Amino acid sequence: MFDISKFEISEDEIRDAAKKNCLLSMEIEFNKNCNYNCPYCYAAADQGGQDYILPAELAESAIRQAAQLGARKIVIIGGEPLLFEDLEARIKLITELGMGAEIFTNGSLVNPENAAMFFKYGCRVVVKLNSLNAEIQERLTGIKNALSIAKRAVTVLKEAGFNSPDMLAASTVISSENLDGIIELWKYLRENAITPYFEMITPQGRLLDNKYLEVDSLVIKDIFEQISEIDRQYGYDWQPQPPLVGDKCLRNTYSCLINYGGDVFPCVGIDKKIGNIAERPLRIILEESHVIQDLKNYRNMIKGPCRNCDKLDTCYGCRGAAYQLTGDYLASDPLCWRNVDKLDQIVSLPVAATNYLPHQPPMAMVEQIIEVGPVSKVGMKVRKDNRFLDDSGKLDRAVIPEIVAQAGAAVDTFRFNGKIRPGFLAFGHEIKIHDDLNVDDELVIAFSEENSMEGWHTLKFSIVKQHNKICADGEITVCVF
Repeated sequence: MFDISKFEISEDEIRDAAKKNCLLSMEIEFNKNCNYNCPYCYAAADQGGQDYILPAELAESAIRQAAQLGARKIVIIGGEPLLFEDLEARIKLITELGMGAEIFTNGSLVNPENAAMFFKYGCRVVVKLNSLNAEIQERLTGIKNALSIAKRAVTVLKEAGFNSPDMLAASTVISSENLDGIIELWKYLRENAITPYFEMITPQGRLLDNKYLEVDSLVIKDIFEQISEIDRQYGYDWQPQPPLVGDKCLRNTYSCLINYGGDVFPCVGIDKKIGNIAERPLRIILEESHVIQDLKNYRNMIKGPCRNCDKLDTCYGCRGAAYQLTGDYLASDPLCWRNVDKLDQIVSLPVAATNYLPHQPPMAMVEQIIEVGPVSKVGMKVRKDNRFLDDSGKLDRAVIPEIVAQAGAAVDTFRFNGKIRPGFLAFGHEIKIHDDLNVDDELVIAFSEENSMEGWHTLKFSIVKQHNKICADGEITVCVF
């Protein structure tokens, strides 16, 4: 029996989940293989025909852990979920644990049997439908007769009992190809009791090779506003904001993604691994990930013009777009139409590290913040004026903890909106030196924060120079005050 309460999440519930470190939803890829070839897919390239299936033990563990964390629904993505042979067993477990299953499918494998199975378990099914124009639907899926396939899937689902917009939806990505027919498609879906899931395109994966599909932000704004006005005729009243038409996205405050390898990500758009459920419990991964905690605390952490937006309480744009375009998951969304005239205020990585340190060269040795995330990267060059060089041009090995501490301090300041902390003490331990650091060496300091307690942080690091040669690695403990 379909239960709408498992699928609809209120703003109050989202705020409460963020405070309690709970999940309300979780996305999962049981398999990566797909029989379509969408030119905007977040997958970077063809997967070579391999299945890439999440092992049964890990899949079941992920579902159970999500339920324990309070999730009400599991969103099944891929790949094409209907290519996964054990899909019914996974859906059965989801429902037995009191959650709802939402399946995103291209519709090509929908048949009376699996449609009946979806209905039996009270699933919500979302079919890919980008256009009512057959040629455009084909171009946006890479498959012949894709429109007929999608319409047939809808018909089969409706015959199985999916006659309510609460149960049946259509997924649409707004692009330059289907822009002219978007309004018509929205009306068609409303009039046929199908919920429209329309969203802006995210600049990642295959889209990077198909940039012609991108749409100007002000054009997107106009489309959103037109649909908002039209939707009132159908009894829906909402204010336009990116990246979802008629809805809001704060998913990083109450959801996460587990992929076919068991890797955990904040979402599809923020494709930086924060852990793996084969190695650590999901609860620990989410609690100890500063990326997740930053996103839950986005109102205080977000940077740039979004920080002063009057919609900040219920909107942070698209974190995926912000991350893909700037390298910073807390940057303002460059694709939001409210930021069109403020793009010069949005900082993109890499940036000069000296802007985020309390001291200047030559004492400040790190020079560039390259990446910020589960693993952060900071660059530097061993300059001739470095005060820790000996007469032969070798850097004193005892300075390695200071270099790592400076890298950590720069990233810490960058994360916290440029607020430089008064002090940063470092204590090195378990440091291994594999090669000397010499004048003119160009270095990358990569580190992750392993644990944190009352101002004390352990940074696990490696220092790499030209040709990816590891010069040193180990851990340092730093105290921020």
